[in-house]
Amino acid sequence: MTIQKSKFQNLKENKLFWVRVFAFFAFVIPMVVSPNIWFSERLFPMIPIFDGIPIPSFTSDVILISIFLLSFLAFVFKPIWKFGLPVIVIYVFWVILDQNRIQPFYFEMIFMVLALIQFNKNPKLVKQCMLLILVGTYFWSGMHKWNDLFFEKWANGLSKRIPFVPEWIRLIFTYAVPFLEASFGVFLIFSKTRKLGIWLITVMHVIILATFIKGGYGYIVFPMTFFNVFVLFYLFYKSSFTFKDVFVPKHPQSFALLLIAIVFPFLNFLGFYDHILAFSYFSGKPKYCKIHFNNPKDIEALPEHIKQNVRQDSETYFIDLNDWSGRTIGVIVYPEERVYEKVQAHIDAYLKTPNTCIEYY
Repeated sequence: MTIQKSKFQNLKENKLFWVRVFAFFAFVIPMVVSPNIWFSERLFPMIPIFDGIPIPSFTSDVILISIFLLSFLAFVFKPIWKFGLPVIVIYVFWVILDQNRIQPFYFEMIFMVLALIQFNKNPKLVKQCMLLILVGTYFWSGMHKWNDLFFEKWANGLSKRIPFVPEWIRLIFTYAVPFLEASFGVFLIFSKTRKLGIWLITVMHVIILATFIKGGYGYIVFPMTFFNVFVLFYLFYKSSFTFKDVFVPKHPQSFALLLIAIVFPFLNFLGFYDHILAFSYFSGKPKYCKIHFNNPKDIEALPEHIKQNVRQDSETYFIDLNDWSGRTIGVIVYPEERVYEKVQAHIDAYLKTPNTCIEYY
């Protein structure tokens, strides 16, 4: 009994144990908030990466979810491949079945789990990988905001919220936002600026969460936000990591994370990399979609679960995919044109003479 207690005490004293605990809850809470996304039998179409993949039954889904949760929980207490590999493999399988499962609050946690498993006997290397992910998250999230649509929306929002501030100050701040957020990520790289970066990121998240609470939406991102801030303070606030410690790969897997978090997101500017995978968060760059019905009579041919999502604006009839998916599976549609086209094809399959069109916004 004394030996067992001693082992558990040692586990609790291991900093990475608490990181695994928070990672578990950061993934599982959104699963609980939006459970329908994980079931194949649902009212919003699955969007597989490859066509022709067999869709699991409800029973298979329950079994997979159970194995995933039990493996993830076991991984918290014992971060070995035996428990961590099923977590990663099942999530990848889920993503292959449906791209809408590639949400920031899911795939970031999976990268963290990968680092925690691969280097469980080398805490410093784990921390290097986790810091790389966080640096990439905030740096690229800022850089992707450098676009006209973001500036337009941000400036309009500031004019409504703080109209008493002179316009020229609001405009300067608007154009500074991308560089400010990107700089927060850069601050995490250097030991002398890391504390400042952590505090600035915390303040930014507090403002974002306050905005979500006021607007009554976005609660599903709260767990990931708390996880990021917790990890930054818990692992890195007093860390002496240098630039070399962060950016010099010490293992092939850490080099892979360097590419994913730091290098590949640049390809998004060239149109070769998905917005979400490139950490393009709240940037205005991802295009969202409405599917319009050129012939209103086509709507009568739709099944009831799709028909009830049709909206009318003047003489036009359409389905807003974010509205449909948000009410059905609890998340917005993965913002890529290939996904929208597959949803359109799913709707067209019910029509004798398909005559729908896509509107991006």
